Amino acid sequence: MSKPVFKPLLLGLGLAAAASGGASAETFRAATWNAANSPNTRFLNDVAELVAEASGGEMEFEVYSGGSLLPPDGTLPGLESGVAQLANITAAYIPSDMPINNILADLSFMADDQLALAFAATEANFFDPMLRGELDDKNIVFATGFTIGIYNLICGFEADSIDDFQGRKIRTSSSAQIAFTEEIGGVSVSVPGTEIYTGIQRGSLDCAMGTPLFLTDFFKLNEVAKSVYLMPFGSNANGGYYFNKDFWQDRTPEERRILLNALSRATARSMIDWAADIEAAIEAAREAGVALNEPEETGMEQLNDFKARFLEDLPQSSMDKRGVEDPTEMIANVTALIDKWKGLLAEVDTSDLDAVTALLDREIFDKVDVETYGME
Repeated sequence: MSKPVFKPLLLGLGLAAAASGGASAETFRAATWNAANSPNTRFLNDVAELVAEASGGEMEFEVYSGGSLLPPDGTLPGLESGVAQLANITAAYIPSDMPINNILADLSFMADDQLALAFAATEANFFDPMLRGELDDKNIVFATGFTIGIYNLICGFEADSIDDFQGRKIRTSSSAQIAFTEEIGGVSVSVPGTEIYTGIQRGSLDCAMGTPLFLTDFFKLNEVAKSVYLMPFGSNANGGYYFNKDFWQDRTPEERRILLNALSRATARSMIDWAADIEAAIEAAREAGVALNEPEETGMEQLNDFKARFLEDLPQSSMDKRGVEDPTEMIANVTALIDKWKGLLAEVDTSDLDAVTALLDREIFDKVDVETYGME
């Protein structure tokens, strides 16, 4: 079996040849701005290996990580122009280009289950008319989705009650997080992720809303945090992985099915591994002496009341803020899909790769018509 190449390559050396002729005519480029050891890079490596194996080496991907091929805010134009054939796009970096997809990021605040949100967002991106329509004027095709873990409050002090955040400086990263922080009397602060550690260490930040991986892999906050208030503040399901449309349309139906099969299994593996990494991060925090405090009933009541109001206001606020058509139907669809996937996942072992892949195939990927999808 031909092995995909997993190392960054210099731009300008053979990029044109990689996609348009010669001995490497069927070697394509997959790109992420995330680091080489990130879940996104591991996902692309997995897709590359699965595709190479299933195609007998007829389709191979070279994986470029760390922004070596495309930067975060340059991924969309780079993918459209064929610099890469597969890449992950973070829609939050290009809100004017993908305003509908950014509503998914807003909706993510409602979620308390990472896998359910990831798979609901994936299904919606494939089949929801409003989300699909957003790509009509773009030279890309949706491939699959993902989400990072559910956010909690990671603090440099002992926090075990919603009342503990009055006047506290809290690093936030979405409009919903900002609104809830203000509702509980906190002060929302915007700083780069790389400055969270020193902010908590020096006291210029009291807390950060973040996933448990902020404690370990991302920012090593278990070295400075005193507690994690385990209230679920949703996640961030925006963007996902996309193909260059010309690449997709140039494939045979059989090749497109190979790609979808690889995406399904790699998506299942990625989200299973991500969940395991989160469990490991929580355990590492516990071993480091960080208090892991469950939210009290009154705190959860306040959060749930806020979520209900936020969801009710989201269609109008999206039209006002993002200049989009009425997204009420799309929002209702995604909300129902999150509930659907919570139910489906409750019926399987979510650590079983074969079981989760079969579920994704049945509910999503097998329903994608390779003769028509992305061929407009």
